[in-house]
Amino acid sequence: MSVSRMNNFFIRSCILCSAIRQRTCKNRFSIFPTPTCFLPKCYQSSSTHISSNLTAVNLNEDFDYDAESPYSNIDFEAIANGDEEKLKNLKVLQLEIDLMRQQGKKVPNHLTGECWKELLSIPISDYRVKYLKHLWLIEVREKLQKEKAKKKSENYSEFKARQAKIPPKNATTSSPIVYSLTDTSLFHRLYDVTINRLYNYKLLQAEWFGPKVIVDCSYEAFMTSKNLSNCAKQMMIMWSENRDHCNPCDLVFCNVNEQGALWQKLTGRMPMIRDVDSPVHFTAQHYLDVFPKKQLVYLTPNCSEILEKFNTDDIYIIGAFVDTGRSQPISLAKAKKEGLRMAKLPLDKYLCWAIGHKTLTLNQVLSILNDVKDGQSWPQAFRHVPKRKLAAAPILIEKENIYKLNPLTTQAIRENYRRNFVYDLLLKDQ
Repeated sequence: MSVSRMNNFFIRSCILCSAIRQRTCKNRFSIFPTPTCFLPKCYQSSSTHISSNLTAVNLNEDFDYDAESPYSNIDFEAIANGDEEKLKNLKVLQLEIDLMRQQGKKVPNHLTGECWKELLSIPISDYRVKYLKHLWLIEVREKLQKEKAKKKSENYSEFKARQAKIPPKNATTSSPIVYSLTDTSLFHRLYDVTINRLYNYKLLQAEWFGPKVIVDCSYEAFMTSKNLSNCAKQMMIMWSENRDHCNPCDLVFCNVNEQGALWQKLTGRMPMIRDVDSPVHFTAQHYLDVFPKKQLVYLTPNCSEILEKFNTDDIYIIGAFVDTGRSQPISLAKAKKEGLRMAKLPLDKYLCWAIGHKTLTLNQVLSILNDVKDGQSWPQAFRHVPKRKLAAAPILIEKENIYKLNPLTTQAIRENYRRNFVYDLLLKDQ
């Protein structure tokens, strides 16, 4: 029997390893060391089941097993806020993450209080592993960016030192002027600060003269923590793309709860919101208390009214709501309750959708409205819809026929295509 087969037999016969493989001992055996330490040295070298963990540990040559855990100095009592159950779960999480760190898995070295709260809200262990890997990737990316910026600064200093040693070719005693791209030049350098001021000036112009678009931030109670993060990211991209537009809208965030999770996540992505001269226009008031009701139009995909053209006199409302699960007509119910006009984008009129959800992100909806506002047609504005959500041209007619024949299921479509393919082969043989 080869070493690899003996090793596999030993691992499968081990009760502790079997329990770990079946994921039944994650809470009971979290404080035990990794099972590879029980194997003889001759069996540790060629195991196929644990090669990934061993490789990860061996590659991490700088790992110090005797060093103190980076999570030992965290104030868990402040995070738990006096809750004994949360404090107990936090300590269990700390042991779990320390074990993953000792096994060489991808775990970040620093976790904030928000990260610990997020880990507490994730009940499944596999999801926690994915979340920790996501945080590890962010940490590695930030570290690489700092190293790259440091190296760039050093290279620039070396370049300036070399330039200072080179005597100017056309310098005279009266006028030592050097004409080059890095010295005296006709071309002015545009710094990022200058470009940001230009974009912010366009937003100030839109606040006075441009059409207004409202972002309703009152759906926080209907979203999970993951959906809140996705919503904050979409709001950031929406504001950024609107600012970069040649003729932006005046984007107004209404129903803002500054102590809520959604706004905290958004301010984490856009810290300049807290500045006094911030170009972000937000208010805690309801939009009915700020704008006239007759001008408000709520954009919801669940209504029957279709938005045929963009009316500059109307104020359109986009709900800041991300639901990755089974979507419910919450925005439709809210608009009906408040007695507002409703409309939806003419997606079915100009697009042929593939099988799946007809959903768009917040930034895609605003980009479509901006293009239509500037005079572009709906087909041109729908270029912001991802191509993966649209059906390919050759199968559109077949798909429409199947929709008319049967109630739509994926199995019925697949069976119909299979039959048509067999019929085509039989006709070719004849």
